[in-house]
Amino acid sequence: MTARSTAAAVVMAAAALMQPSWAQDASGARLDPAQVGIAVYPGASADAGVTTLLRESLKLTAAAYRTSDGVEKVAAFYARQPGVSKMPGATREQAGFSAGCKDEYNKYMKMNVQKCGYHVTIQNPWMDMKTGKMVSDTLISIARQ
Repeated sequence: MTARSTAAAVVMAAAALMQPSWAQDASGARLDPAQVGIAVYPGASADAGVTTLLRESLKLTAAAYRTSDGVEKVAAFYARQPGVSKMPGATREQAGFSAGCKDEYNKYMKMNVQKCGYHVTIQNPWMDMKTGKMVSDTLISIARQ
């Protein structure tokens, strides 16, 4: 892993580790992936400790999950989900998807642009922000944008 990819992984880990579906962000907003039409990877488990830490720090509405399956297998699952689109730049260590997308007219650009309501981020390894240690299971985050 290069210094640049390590730095990118750290930034993605910070953005990705949000609250589990039962938790609330600072505004009281909740995110239940099933209610917004995004499937949680089968067998993945929520990480309440890490998601609470980052929810409070980043004040985002999201849910984070962990699995022992690799990034490629998890990414293949999300690539098959309806309404979920793969974002460019996937590697063996990370992948990203957009969901809840719709075209909206931008009056300044005078054209329709796509706006997505949610992002799904998959990464392995990722940094546990509480301990500062790299973790070698796969982290899946579903975040409202």
